[in-house]
Amino acid sequence: MEGAAASSEGLRYAEYARFPTGAGKGQAELDRGLARTMIAVGLGVATVAFTGRYAFHLWKPLEQAITETAKRISSS
Repeated sequence: MEGAAASSEGLRYAEYARFPTGAGKGQAELDRGLARTMIAVGLGVATVAFTGRYAFHLWKPLEQAITETAKRISSS
């Protein structure tokens, strides 16, 4: 019974096992992959933020031009 308990403990706490995870990848390889993913996500968020900022700056004069054109169309 003692062997069965030891194997179930190993299964219960599998995340603490010192075996390489993934397809033979070590922890350093997984950390590098996670770092690359976080950098890519950060660059994506920054791109969206700068694009949104640019769009808002562009929208102000464009909104005025659209409003003036709509007034001219409705008055004629």
